[in-house]
Amino acid sequence: MAKEKRSFVVSVLSEKETIYYGDCTALTVPTEHDTITVLPYHTPLIAKLGKGQVVLYDGHKGQMLSEIDSGLIYVGDNEVTVLVNL
Repeated sequence: MAKEKRSFVVSVLSEKETIYYGDCTALTVPTEHDTITVLPYHTPLIAKLGKGQVVLYDGHKGQMLSEIDSGLIYVGDNEVTVLVNL
């Protein structure tokens, strides 16, 4: 039996640059009311983001990628795209 992939591809983009592109095991983003943590094979999702931190996890170690003012997140097919306003 094949092992299930335990990571997913993330693109975090601002209007000026690519902040991050690569694999991760979890991603936490702020919404207007709370936070969302995306894991591998997350249910498809489109959501508006609020002010806060975008945090990327590789294993158990978290890395803050950016402090954002707003943005959008799209989750589908084990890939995540985050468009941010800094």
